[in-house]
Amino acid sequence: MPTRARLFEFHYPITFNGDNTHALIVTQLPLVPELNVIKKDWRNVDLTVALCFPNVYRTGMTGMTVRLLYALLNAREDVACERLFIPTRREPLRSIESNRSLKDFDVVAFTLQYEQDYVNVIRMLLESEIPPRRDNRTSKDPLVIAGGPCATENPEPLAEFVDLFVIGEAEAVLDPLINRIKEFEKPAKHVDEFADLKGVYVPAVSNSVNRVWVKNLNEAPCPLAQQVPLVDQRSPYMPVFGKTFVIEAVRGCSRCCRFCLIGHIGHPKRERSLTKIDEILDEGMRYTPVKKISLIGPGLSDHSKLEDICESIVSRGLELSIPSIRATAVTERLAKSLAQGKQRRITLAPDGSTLRMRTIINKNMDDEQIVDAARTFLQHGIRRLKLYFVIGLLGETTEEIEAIARLSKRIADLGYGLQSVHISVNPLIPKPHTPFQWEAFASIPYIRECLRLLRKQFRGDRRFRMSRLDPRRAHIQAFLSLGDREVGKVVELATRYGGGLGAWRRALRESKVSLDKYTRRKELDEPLPWDHVYVGLNRSFLIEENKRARKEAAARM
Repeated sequence: MPTRARLFEFHYPITFNGDNTHALIVTQLPLVPELNVIKKDWRNVDLTVALCFPNVYRTGMTGMTVRLLYALLNAREDVACERLFIPTRREPLRSIESNRSLKDFDVVAFTLQYEQDYVNVIRMLLESEIPPRRDNRTSKDPLVIAGGPCATENPEPLAEFVDLFVIGEAEAVLDPLINRIKEFEKPAKHVDEFADLKGVYVPAVSNSVNRVWVKNLNEAPCPLAQQVPLVDQRSPYMPVFGKTFVIEAVRGCSRCCRFCLIGHIGHPKRERSLTKIDEILDEGMRYTPVKKISLIGPGLSDHSKLEDICESIVSRGLELSIPSIRATAVTERLAKSLAQGKQRRITLAPDGSTLRMRTIINKNMDDEQIVDAARTFLQHGIRRLKLYFVIGLLGETTEEIEAIARLSKRIADLGYGLQSVHISVNPLIPKPHTPFQWEAFASIPYIRECLRLLRKQFRGDRRFRMSRLDPRRAHIQAFLSLGDREVGKVVELATRYGGGLGAWRRALRESKVSLDKYTRRKELDEPLPWDHVYVGLNRSFLIEENKRARKEAAARM
C-alpha cells in the first residue's frame, strides 16, 4: 500500500488521527472559500477521483461521509480526490478544488445516501457529457463507482449506470480497490477482474457479495483537518449545523428497529472510546479551529460513555450538537451538558404513536419515558423540540393516528411555547434487509387521510409546526428502495424529463412500469432483487421478526 505521507507543498500536517498529511488552509475559488481544502498537482499522482455527492453542498458537507472519504483518498500520495456537488445556484457542475469537469477524472465515485438522489446521479453524468449507461461508455470515459447505504441496501436500480458498487464501509475495501484500479490502463474494460474483491459488486457479472465493515472504530481514521466553508451563517453553502467539527462516536446500532435500514446494514454497534475521542478533540481543534462539535452515529444514544463525552466537549468551552437522542437515554446529566453546549433544539423519535405501535416496530418505550425526556430538556432550558412519527405501519388504526396529536400535545403542555414543537410525520418506506422488506407501502389516499386528520388535530394550536414528505414522493422512494434493474430505466427517463413529479409520471407511463409491482406486500419466500447482497443477517432472522410483527399487529387489533 502506498505511504500516507507528505502530499503537499504547504506547511502543516493534518488529516486524521496519527497521520502526517499536508493541506492548504483556505481556497478562494468562486464557489465557496473553505478551511482545509486539499489541492494536489495532478502531474504528481497516478489516479484522479471525483468524489460526487448527488445533492447540494450544504447537505453534503453537513455530515461525515464526504469529509471522511475525501481524507481517506487524499491521504494516498498516488491519488488526487476532488469534490463535486449538485449546483446550489446556477454555478457550473465543476470540482471545488480545481474547477474541473467529471469527464476529466479517471474515476467518478458517488456516495449514495438517499434514494431520491438517484436522478441527480444520472443528471451529473449527463451534464458532464458522460454516457449514463455503462454499456454506452467508451475507454475515454471514467470508471463509475458508487457506495454508501443505498448501494449496500440495493444496488440494482442503478446497476445499468454504475461499473462497481462498494457494499459496506469504505475503510475496509478502499485500498485494495484503488490498487486494483491502478493495475489497468482502462479499468472500465476489465470490471470482471474486480468481482473477487471483498465488498465489491460488479453489475456486469452479477456476483454475490458480502458487506465489509470495520471491526474496531478506535482503529478507523477520523479526519482532523475537516473542510469548513468560510461563509456567512445565512449563506446557502453553510452546512445544516453550521461550522462544526464532526466526530463519529458510534457506527452501527444494536437496536434493530424493524423498519430501520441502518440498524440492519450497519450492525454491529461499535464505539469510539472516550480516550480516543478526547485525543481527536485535542488534535482536531488545532487543525479545524471551530466552536462547535457535532457528535454523530445511529447508535449514539447507546454509547456507554455518552454523558462523559458530552461533558468533555463542553468543559473545553465548545458548543455541542447531536442529531437526535433516544428518549430512554435522556438523563439530567446529559441534558445539562447539551444545554451548556448551547444545543437549542432536541430531536426525539417516538416513531410509533403508541406503545402498541412501538412494540410492533420493536422500539419499546412507553409514553411516560418520552414525556419525561421532553420534561428534562425543558427544565434545562432547551425549549424547542422535534418529534418524528411514522405512519402506515402494520395494524395501525385511526385512533393510533390521533394518538400522535395526543402525545404531542401532552408534551407541549409541559410548557413549550409558540412554534416550539416541530412534528415530522412520514409514511413507512419498507427497506431491503429489514423485517419490513416484505411489507407494502401504504396507499396514497390512506396517507393523505392520515395527514388531513392530523392537520385537523393541530389546527389553531400555534405551539406546533407540522411537516411531512409528499406521499407521492414517498411512494417513489419506496419504488427506488425495492426495485430491480427495470426501475433504472424509469430513473433515467425521469431525469431526462426534469426529475419532478410530472417527469416521474411521464417516465412511468412511457416505460409501462407499475409502482405497485414493487411496493406491494410480498410473500416471505419470494425472490428479492437484493438477494445476492449479504449484509450479515440471516434471512430466517428477518422472516421470524416479520412474523412477530404481523402477529403482534393482528393480536391487538
